[in-house]
Amino acid sequence: MRKSYKSCLRIGGLYLATMLGTTSSMAQTIDVLHYWTSGGEATALKTIADAYQKRGGTWKDSAVTGSEAQRASLLTRVAGGEAPGAAVVSLGEVKDLATQGLLAPIGDLPSLKDQWPKLFPPLLGERVSVDNELYALPVDLGTSNWLWYSKKIFDEVGVKPPATWDEFFTVADAIKAKGYLPLAFGGQAWQEALVFRTILIGQGGPDFYRIVYSEHNAEAASGETMIKAFQTFGRLRDYVDEGVANRNWNDATGLVIADKAGMQIMGDWAKGEFLAAGKKADVDYGCAISPGANGALEVSVDAIVFPKGENVDVKARDKLAGVIIAPEVQIAFNLAKGAVPPVLNVDMKGFDGCSQKVVEQLGNPKALLPSSDMSFTASGVGDIRDLVTEFWDNRDMKPEDAATRFGEIVANDK
Repeated sequence: MRKSYKSCLRIGGLYLATMLGTTSSMAQTIDVLHYWTSGGEATALKTIADAYQKRGGTWKDSAVTGSEAQRASLLTRVAGGEAPGAAVVSLGEVKDLATQGLLAPIGDLPSLKDQWPKLFPPLLGERVSVDNELYALPVDLGTSNWLWYSKKIFDEVGVKPPATWDEFFTVADAIKAKGYLPLAFGGQAWQEALVFRTILIGQGGPDFYRIVYSEHNAEAASGETMIKAFQTFGRLRDYVDEGVANRNWNDATGLVIADKAGMQIMGDWAKGEFLAAGKKADVDYGCAISPGANGALEVSVDAIVFPKGENVDVKARDKLAGVIIAPEVQIAFNLAKGAVPPVLNVDMKGFDGCSQKVVEQLGNPKALLPSSDMSFTASGVGDIRDLVTEFWDNRDMKPEDAATRFGEIVANDK
């Protein structure tokens, strides 16, 4: 039976509309390369993915375990002409990647144009752009120097969160005497470096930290305060278990969650693991800014960037940018991850006591300290990690020698 001309047109029109709709949907597919693979991180990322898909986009998840492996994957894909639509990086990496010509500027995207300079606090605003061009969108304002502890163990032992490093060892001895592991620790270079910086902040104070990390004062970096920090770091060896080698940070957090270890020194992303396990702050676990920091917090920020590449979908990138800066997404993501929103003027009423401690410090620029990757080149960050790991592994290495080498790294990092 022959179809009428009008029927053919109608059928053809439906087919064309279907194809256009499919093409439009496909054109808004975003391939996101990231390293958020722990339970809390994955839950947080899902809030962005869900919001993107609710706006009509298609989310392609490209997860790589570990930030270093993910960065290698990013560089390989860009060099091979297969750049992802978006990638998660540490905020400190943005300038390096942008100056290498690997990132696309995003300030002219419709969802960001004319408003991005007002979106972020100064510490972040200075680092998301290069030569007044926007290259990155911070998704969290994380902080690194936290002490997480088991409420059950602390209550049983009868101790409180230590305010100084001398108190830390007193608490650790009491926990050890009760048969618990005092400190959950992960023997990976970045974790060891994080714990070392935490000690440095507590023993030298925020001003000393800035002198070394922001001003690159090599003399201070090799002096008595640095020697004392290495001495304190070395003492921690007697309070960890034999299974530390290459232990992932979230596995160390799991020891505190399971009430097997009393404490962990880790960034606020550890809270996401407690939440994913159904634990409640001040009931099952506690948080405190690290000993001796006097409220100072080292800032550690994750950001989403958009690598340069052929056949990139600008509309998909614009859609994702709009999702990221949306207040409701900022809130949902950071509640799940344990951080606070980096976008200004977001309602913080729903955040718990741990996060409110960060909020209290946001109005005090002197309380916020830049992380190592905001302060050193990638090579310098690597050299410091190598030194700290070597010291941790070698009990015969003298703190004085380690401090001297730290000063040399500071002097040579340009």
